[in-house]
Amino acid sequence: MKKKVTIFGSTGSIGESTLDIVKNHPEKYEIVGLTINTNYEKLLDQVSIFKPKIVSINNPDSYKRFKEISKNNDLKVVNGNDCYDEILDYKTDIVVAAITGSTGLLPVVKTAERGIQIALANKESLVCSGSLITNIAKKNNSMILPIDSEHNAIFQVLDSKNRSKVSKLILTASGGPFLNREDDLSHITPEEAIKHPNWSMGKKISVDSATMMNKGLELIEAHFLFEMPEKQIEIVIHPESIIHSCVEYDDGSILSQMGTPDMRTPISFALGYPDRISTNVEKLNLGKIKKLTFYEPDFKKFPCLELAYDSLKLKKSAPTILNAANEIAVDAFLNKRINYLSIPKIIEKTLNKTSISNVNSIKDVIEIDLCAREIANDMVCSRKF
Repeated sequence: MKKKVTIFGSTGSIGESTLDIVKNHPEKYEIVGLTINTNYEKLLDQVSIFKPKIVSINNPDSYKRFKEISKNNDLKVVNGNDCYDEILDYKTDIVVAAITGSTGLLPVVKTAERGIQIALANKESLVCSGSLITNIAKKNNSMILPIDSEHNAIFQVLDSKNRSKVSKLILTASGGPFLNREDDLSHITPEEAIKHPNWSMGKKISVDSATMMNKGLELIEAHFLFEMPEKQIEIVIHPESIIHSCVEYDDGSILSQMGTPDMRTPISFALGYPDRISTNVEKLNLGKIKKLTFYEPDFKKFPCLELAYDSLKLKKSAPTILNAANEIAVDAFLNKRINYLSIPKIIEKTLNKTSISNVNSIKDVIEIDLCAREIANDMVCSRKF
C-alpha cells in the first residue's frame, strides 16, 4: 500500500526535493495535499504531475490566479494559512513540514494533535515552542522525524538503548560563505550572503547560515528534540559538509553520519523510515575527498551563535524572542533596509527589551512572537540599534 504524503511548503527547496523522491518511487508514495504561499505557477506544474486531492494557497492574488488557470475539477483549492485542519481531513500517513519560519508552527501543532507522523524541516517550530510540541506529539503518538541534515544524522546514530551513555551531541556547521573572510563585513550584500558554498537553500536559511544563526537555531532544536542538556551539545565548524553530525559516547566512541550535501538523503530517510529507499543523490567517494577539517567556532565573528547559546541558557521565552527578532532582521537585510552586521545587533537589543516569561501554551508562543516582532521592527524602522 502506498504511503500518503502531505507537504506544507511544496514549492520551496525541501518541498521540491521531497517531490523528486516521490516521483522516483511512484509505487511507494501518493501525494495527498500541497500548500504554498505565492508560487502558483510552480504549484500548477506539481498538481499536473502528482495529482493531489487538496491544495492550499496563502496569498490571495496567487489563489485567484490559480483558480482562474486550473482546469482540475477534482482538486479542492483552499485559501489562507489557517486551513490546516481542512487539509489534514484528507487521510495522510506523513506530513513534511517545510514551511520556513515561525509561520510553520501551527501546521506542525495541528499535525501532532492528529497523531500523524511528522517529517520536520521547520526548526523554528521547536525553537519557538520548546517542549510544547514534543509533548503534544508524545501524547498523540505522533513521531517526529527530523529532516535537518544535522538532526537527521544524530537520529540515525543515536543508540536509544544507550541514551544514558551519550556524553555529547556534536553539530557540524559549514561556516557559510564568510568563514575565511577577514575584511569589513558591513558591506556584505544579500546576493553574497545567499551564495552558500555547499548547500542549495532558500534565501532566509542561507543568510542564517552566513551569520551562523542557523546553527544556533539547530542547537536549540537539538536540545528539545533529543532532550539533551545544552552543556552536552557542541558545535564544530566543518567546511566540507561531509560529516553531518556526531554522537559521542562515554567509552570515547564518536559515531557520525556522512554523505554528500544533498537534502534528498535525510528526506528519503524520513519518508522511508524505518526502511531505507534509494535516491539519485551522488554517492560519497572518500578517495576523492582527501581530507576533512574541523575548527572551533569564532563567537566574535559569529555573534548570532553566542546569542543562541545565551537564549537556550535562559530558556522560557528567550528562544521565541531570538527567532522572531532574527526573522525581522534577516528580512530587513534581504530587502536592503539594514546592513549585514546590524542583524545580531537587532536580535540582541530585542532580547534585552522584551520581557522573558514562561511559555505555557501555543497561544503564549504566538503572543510572545508578535511582541518581539513589533520591537524588532520598530528598531529597523527607527534605525535605533
